Amino acid sequence: MGESAAFRSFVLGDYTRLMTGLFTLIDEVAFSPLKQRLAQRLLSEAGPQGVAAVTHQKLADDIGSVREVVSRILAQWAEAGLIALRRGAVEIVDRTSLAAAGRR
Repeated sequence: MGESAAFRSFVLGDYTRLMTGLFTLIDEVAFSPLKQRLAQRLLSEAGPQGVAAVTHQKLADDIGSVREVVSRILAQWAEAGLIALRRGAVEIVDRTSLAAAGRR
């Protein structure tokens, strides 16, 4: 690293990016309720048609939870008509209500 400024910059930049992601996740897990993190993640992952092409496991990994808990919350939201569950995707039916459900 001492011999190449470009390599040093690359390594330290990547390390900084990874540490920032880690601290953001720690902050979210410690201070944001699970439903809020899940709703925010779904809303950010959804495309213009309101479909988030993501699995329950990927959502759980992203928000620092386990698949079973995420699946249970998603099932509740589907029953309430906020989302529709698809294979490998979640369709957001009511964005406003989903955002509000995440704050409860």
